[in-house]
Amino acid sequence: MIHYWKHICLLCLFFGNGYHTVWSQDIEPKQEVNIDDLGNVSDEFQENFFEALKQKAITNYDKAIEALKKCIEIDPKPDFLYLELGKNYIELKQFHNAEDNLVKVLDAKPNNRFVLELLFETYFQQRKYKESVTVVEKLVAFNPLFKEQLANLYFLEKRYEDALIVLDELDDEYGTDQYRNRLRKKISSKISNPNSQINRLEQKIKEKPEVEQNYLNLIYLYSKDNQKEKAFETAKLLLKKRPKSEFLHLALYKFYLEENNIEQAISSMKIALKSNKIDIESKYKVINDFLPFLDKNPQYESQLTSIITILSNDQNNGKVFTELGHYYYKKDKKEQALNFYERGIKSNATDFVLLKRILLLQLDLKRYEKAEVGSKLALEMYPAQPIFYLTNGVALIYLEKATEAIEILTIGIDYVIDNLKMESDFYQQISEAYSNLGDTTKALEYQQKANQLQKKS
Repeated sequence: MIHYWKHICLLCLFFGNGYHTVWSQDIEPKQEVNIDDLGNVSDEFQENFFEALKQKAITNYDKAIEALKKCIEIDPKPDFLYLELGKNYIELKQFHNAEDNLVKVLDAKPNNRFVLELLFETYFQQRKYKESVTVVEKLVAFNPLFKEQLANLYFLEKRYEDALIVLDELDDEYGTDQYRNRLRKKISSKISNPNSQINRLEQKIKEKPEVEQNYLNLIYLYSKDNQKEKAFETAKLLLKKRPKSEFLHLALYKFYLEENNIEQAISSMKIALKSNKIDIESKYKVINDFLPFLDKNPQYESQLTSIITILSNDQNNGKVFTELGHYYYKKDKKEQALNFYERGIKSNATDFVLLKRILLLQLDLKRYEKAEVGSKLALEMYPAQPIFYLTNGVALIYLEKATEAIEILTIGIDYVIDNLKMESDFYQQISEAYSNLGDTTKALEYQQKANQLQKKS
């Protein structure tokens, strides 16, 4: 199957953590040719053709192409030969050759959906977006859900107004969704003069005043165009019409903060953060706005407790928890910082900087068992990072596992490069481990090495 929608997702970079599969068009190769479809052909033609099908079935695409070319030498007229050639060339990722053959088939069958979909794949793989648009505009007649691919292609072709019109049509027909909303913002960010969009949305609101998304889109455009008063007025109008709108509060809290209406701003933040409809990225932005506000207005820090209670109900808020960890870390509130970092790392276990900070906090707060386990896991991901050998060694020393500590520290010191301070720390810890074992000679030897490096650093 050809999942060309995935290529669009990757190239446009519209998705954060996943693909929007609702609109995917999977091409099922149901048009295989059987003996009855061949018509009156020679035995040699028939033999070569079915040899091509056999070779294709066992993924010998080059041999399949050779057999098909022999068929063409015998009789170049059947369009199914060029269709089969196109499919084999696609498998070999020879998209230019696939295109040449599929165009021949399309000349004979200009409205064949299967051929159009294959041709779209070849155009898109070659980044021929203009040609892709022409094909997808035809595919829309078969299934209106192809409009989503069309909007992506219009974006790639910088036909921003056309892309927005298509998105409007999809929203009107199927309702809104987060993917299209993100795509709309991506497109809108490329438009230097949003007046035509604003006018279109104002008209749509007049025609259908009950549609929430039109207000939200207009608020976004007004804000982007620095028309803050109009944006706020539109938000208040929607609040009257849809007082239970949760998405609206993503805009309202900012307006309230600018007006220094703190109680209303915090109320809107809580509604947004509590919502099951609002995505994690948007909640992260809310926290990102709220924490700097607290830095300037510490008298409202007590409000953070109730906000944290809301967030704690959803364990998927990894990025939000990490941001809260940063906030407490800057305030030197280590217990709170570690608590949120440990919750945040669950959704981003490979974050090197966060791993390092967590382990150092665990050592600082005497959570040695956790530090030992965490540093071992970190070493599995980063086996050449000396900091994780050092933290593991320190944890082992405090857990009275001096022999294991010496072993891990001796390995880790070999990874220290041009860092006299860290090298000295390794020797200091090795000395400590030997001292715990009662080997005063070795302990003194490594302590002297540590002292010498300290003088140089």
